[in-house]
Formats: sequence, structure tokens, C-alpha cells
Amino acid sequence: AEYMGIKKMRIFVLICLVFFSLCKFPPGFKFGAATSAFQIEGAWLDDDKAPSVADNMFHLPGTAKDNMAPDVGANSYHLYPQDIAYMKNSSISHYRLSISWPRIVPRGKADSVINMKAVEHYRKMFLDMKAAGITPYVTLFHGDLPVVLSLMGYGTIDPNFPNNFLYYANISFFYFGDLVNHWFTFNEPIYMSIFEGAKEHERGTKPYRIAHNVLLAHGLAVDCYRKHYQAKQKGKIGMVLNSDMFYPKNSNKPQDQEAANRHFDFMMGWFAEPIFFGEYPARMRSILGDRLPTFTAEQKKLVKGSFDFFAINHYSSSLCEDGNCKKNGDYWCDLNVSTSARPEWKQTCLLYTSPSPRDQRGSRMPSSA
Repeated sequence: AEYMGIKKMRIFVLICLVFFSLCKFPPGFKFGAATSAFQIEGAWLDDDKAPSVADNMFHLPGTAKDNMAPDVGANSYHLYPQDIAYMKNSSISHYRLSISWPRIVPRGKADSVINMKAVEHYRKMFLDMKAAGITPYVTLFHGDLPVVLSLMGYGTIDPNFPNNFLYYANISFFYFGDLVNHWFTFNEPIYMSIFEGAKEHERGTKPYRIAHNVLLAHGLAVDCYRKHYQAKQKGKIGMVLNSDMFYPKNSNKPQDQEAANRHFDFMMGWFAEPIFFGEYPARMRSILGDRLPTFTAEQKKLVKGSFDFFAINHYSSSLCEDGNCKKNGDYWCDLNVSTSARPEWKQTCLLYTSPSPRDQRGSRMPSSA
């Protein structure tokens, strides 16, 4: 049964690749496929890999459908040559993927042992991709923190997190940088910040402290890449953010306009404004006060400008109005926005998503206004 599930999954992916490869795109548009290590690799303990926090979460009863943790998943760790063949045969020449921190550095911490089995695996995969004419776009962190860091108190909230991530990032640049020219430090860091910071007694500050650590870790990794690798390897590095498009529910109501702007600042601006301008959005500061961390002069210098490109994942749209929270205390009450969708925005098969056709044209760059 497990084998048949994997087979069906891989057939579905192949159909998607073939379908989209037949679509017409403007000249110079780089079309590709994308996934992440935890989503498809399987092999959760193979070749000396350590568990991640995601592995642990999905092994809790009731977390996964039918209690089937993705220990095997699509088994891409072992079957990646087939994935490469599928992409090549479908004229897919750009592939965004992530590598696994607990594979490369099972103990997670800076200066701990490097797992050379994992290094050799990923190098072989990148070499095979190069031979097939496929360009890798590599994410360093897509939600799979080594669980040992969390258990030992060295997780995302810990002051040591930026240096632990830097150690892993530096290893990746050193061993894979001759084969990888497009790097993403983090994918959608807002979610790890919100959901890892959701404990009752900490939720008023923890999400913002986690996000601050992520931004510092990102800055350290970019600084390392630029100082030691970029000139020789000729690559680029950035972070993948995500944001819905937010519209006022009633465009004639100033409160709804403010709610839409506030939602944008609490989702996109939270991470984009520091890397563009070196500061958090003014709206967030006015609402959160000293619950929102402050960058030192040295940290601001590290984070500001820490991108070679702007990358965004976009899924959906929302109409915004003021929410019902009467006092601040967690991320959602700090945001305090109620959302809905227009009837003509058809919901997609991706759960809550209801994109508006004009989202991409209507999207805004970070602004403190």
C-alpha cells in the first residue's frame, strides 16, 4: 500500500510537470518545479540523518492522516535520479529544493560533526542535475530544525541560533557552492516565528524574538557568503518571503484601509523592511512597543541590504477590516484584522487560498508609511 501511494504521488508530479511545460511563457521566464527536503526526501534516519522537529511533530498521534508520518514520503532521497529524468524529459530546467540541516549537521550546533555521507549524497545529486541541464535553487532552511537543538534549548529562540545556522550555511557554501549559484537562507520565516512562538506564557514576545533571531541568522549567512564565496562562485543569495494581497473590505472606510496596511506590515513588512531598510515597520513598533526587539547598530548593518534579489511566494487574497480583539497579547491579537474574500475569488484546492486575478499587479513593496 505504501509503495502504491508513492507511485501515485510520483505519477501525479509527472503529470503536473508535463502540463506546465506545455504552457507558454514570456521569453526569459524561468519556469521550474519546487519542493523541500522534508516534503519529499523520506529516508528520515538513513545515512546517519538525525530527526528534525518536523519528524517529531508528525510522529505524534493524530498529527498526520491515518498516523502516517512521512518517513518514506516520495522517497526522493533514494529515487532522485528518476525525478531528474522526469524533469529533463519534461523540459524542466530549473528546480528549487532544500537541503536538510539534520542530515548535514546531525547534532545541529556550531562546531559539531559534519555528516559526510549527506555531503556526498547532495554533491552527487547536484552533479547529476548539472549533467541533465537542470539549475538548482537551494533553500537552506525549510522548517526542518535538528530536533536536538530544540530538546537542548538551542532552538530558534536561543541567542545561539544565528551562529548555529551560520555553521550549517558555511558548510553548505563550502561543499556545494561550486554547483549551486542560487541560495535562499529561509523559506517563509513568518510561519516558524508564529507557530513556534504560540505557547500561552510566551506568545506575546516569543514570535518576535524568533523572527529577530532568524533575521540575524540570515544576515550572518549572507555576510559569510559575500565575504568568502561569492566572488569565486559567482552566485546570489536572498530569503524567500511570502505574503497574501490585502485589500480594504470597504475601500471608502479609513479603518479598513488601515487594517489592510497593517496586515501587510505584519506579514511581509515584518521581514522585508529589516532587510531593505534595517528597521521593523513603524506600525508594528507603535503597536508592540518594547515587545518588538530592536536592532543594534551592528545588527542593522548586518541585516540591511542582505539580499541579492527579492523572492516571494504568493498564494491568496483577503479583504480586511478591524478584528474583535480588545487587548494585545499574541501575534493575532496584535494584528487584530478580520479577513474574508469576494465571492468571485474562487477558492483553490490549496485549502484557504482565494487569489484575486490582479494580485501580482497590485502587490506592494515594503513601506513604512
